[in-house]
Order: sequence, then C-alpha cells, then structure tokens
Amino acid sequence: LGAAAAGIPVGAVLLYGLARGLSSAFGELRTALFAKVAQNAIRHISVKVFENVHKLDLAFHLSRQTGSVSRTMERGTRGINFALHSLLFNIIPTGIEITLVTGILTYQFGPSFGMVALATVGAYAFFTVVVSKTRQEIRRHMNKMENEASAKAVDSLLNYE
Repeated sequence: LGAAAAGIPVGAVLLYGLARGLSSAFGELRTALFAKVAQNAIRHISVKVFENVHKLDLAFHLSRQTGSVSRTMERGTRGINFALHSLLFNIIPTGIEITLVTGILTYQFGPSFGMVALATVGAYAFFTVVVSKTRQEIRRHMNKMENEASAKAVDSLLNYE
C-alpha cells in the first residue's frame, strides 16, 4: 500500500504535465489552422481596398494622402485579424458557455439561479461596454494623431527634392 500511495502524486504530476502539453499543442494547432483562414480573408479585403484606392480620382492622389492611407490600410488588416480571432475564440465560445451554465443552473436549482447568473454576466457586460467607450475615444484620438504623423513622414519622403 505504501508504494502505491507514493505513486499517486507522481502519476498526478505526470498527468498534469501531459494535460499542459496537450493544451499547448492544441492551442498551437488552432493558431496554425486559423492563420490560413484569417490571412485569406485579410488578403482578399486588402486587395479590394488597394484596387479601390487606385480607382480614386486624381485630386485625392494629388493631395498626397499616401502616408495616411497606408497607415489606415495596415491598421484595418490588423483589425480584421483581431475581430475574427475575438469572435471565433472568445465571443462565440463564451456565449455558448453562458447559455449552457444558465441552462444547467435553471434545470438543477430553478429559474432564480439562472436569472442571477444572467444578471451577473449582464452587469459585467454593461460595465465592460461603458469602460470600453471611454477608452475608445482616447484610442481614436491616438489613431488620428498617428495617421497625421505617418502621412507627414511618408509625404515628406515622397516630396523630397
């Protein structure tokens, strides 16, 4: 019994290590599979935007907005990747989890427990949206200033004589 009892913690540690390794491996596999999908979507949209910029009138191109447009396109492609990643790996799984947990709580303990769980998540979501709105204004101002700086830097290089 003594040797068997001593083997339990060692087995638990080994199983924990295996679980951590598998978790990392599946995370990397998910990232690898998602990268192909995300890059295809980003490439398709980037080509459409690039074609659209080429179709703009001469006045736009003469105003030398090159740096600003370049920076905005780059930020847009990063935003697409972030939105796809957030939607597929955070928002949808969290929505499914909230639905399942609320259903289980309602089934096991009654509707009041399910409502408390939904109210808690709702309050958290409301708080998150309010805080994000204030942060969003700061981010917009920062992006505007960054676009202006990039436009001036690129345009100064293009107009160097």
